[in-house]
Amino acid sequence: MEEHKSILKLSSIFLQYPDDEWYRNGDIHDFILQLGSASEREQLLNFWDYSVSLPWLELAQNYVKQFDFSKDCSLYLTYGIFGDKRERGQGFIKLKMEYAKAGYRITGDELPDYLPLILEAMSETDDAFIHKLYFIHKKAMDQLYDQLREQNSPYAYLLAAVLETLDKTVARQQEKEQKTV
Repeated sequence: MEEHKSILKLSSIFLQYPDDEWYRNGDIHDFILQLGSASEREQLLNFWDYSVSLPWLELAQNYVKQFDFSKDCSLYLTYGIFGDKRERGQGFIKLKMEYAKAGYRITGDELPDYLPLILEAMSETDDAFIHKLYFIHKKAMDQLYDQLREQNSPYAYLLAAVLETLDKTVARQQEKEQKTV
């Protein structure tokens, strides 16, 4: 898997409710250490260090406080724009169609605007789709990052790594598109 897709996949995993499978998994730590991008590596290591410094139950409680009880830090990216309005449901339909066009099949019951799902889809599709999804959700991701950073949340490290990775990926994609014109 290409490095940018690995960063997106790992961030997707870390942004979900903490799981025993990755918690204190030394292989993940070793993988992060091998990333070529120094900035993203540092951001992911900062989050890793935070997560393994806590007992698992405390990590899980902090996750719930951060994301489940905060409207400002919702991982459902269209919630901040539409709330529970009807337009949000219409947006879901369009988003599901975009996933299908890219060949990504949503499994499970998560809504299509759930950031970990978006990052997972990006990790499994081509850069053109990453570009499209990023610009659909860029404003919401930037707002989430600003909120997390303002709250000194360790999850801000993950968003920083994601945003840097996506900015680089989009720049490469735009460069590639310009060369073909």
